Amino acid sequence: MIVQNIYIEKYDWYIEVFYAVEGINIPSIMKALENIHCSDEDLNESFSLLSRSKYNVGLTYSNFAERSSVVVIGLTDSAAEFQDTFDHEKGHLVMHISLAEGIDPFGEEYQYLAGEIGKKMFNTAKLFMCDNCRARLTEFIGEGYN
Repeated sequence: MIVQNIYIEKYDWYIEVFYAVEGINIPSIMKALENIHCSDEDLNESFSLLSRSKYNVGLTYSNFAERSSVVVIGLTDSAAEFQDTFDHEKGHLVMHISLAEGIDPFGEEYQYLAGEIGKKMFNTAKLFMCDNCRARLTEFIGEGYN
């Protein structure tokens, strides 16, 4: 598992991103969700999702009042599947911040926010977007990327 912490200064928003999550990492994610005061119902749903899925799963939870989010991009079985999960969860994150900030989803500010988040995630996410790079990750995060 790789953990990335991101801060979006313009919106005073903190994001913790978990990449390549396996079952052994679930307690760390649950603690992060608890730390941003995820509801019991959402905690249970998150635990269930992470526990039953080995590949191609993600989740995003945000606490608007605390201006913080947890994003999970689990193990994926291909670079293309990583890209799909990455885009999906990043989309939820951008929408959450936009809702909290009153940003028009059809406007430029929304797209700039999506771009800023993408740039901040890129250096870590790029490791999973190339099948050759993914093969090298095996020694660091386990057999999920071979």
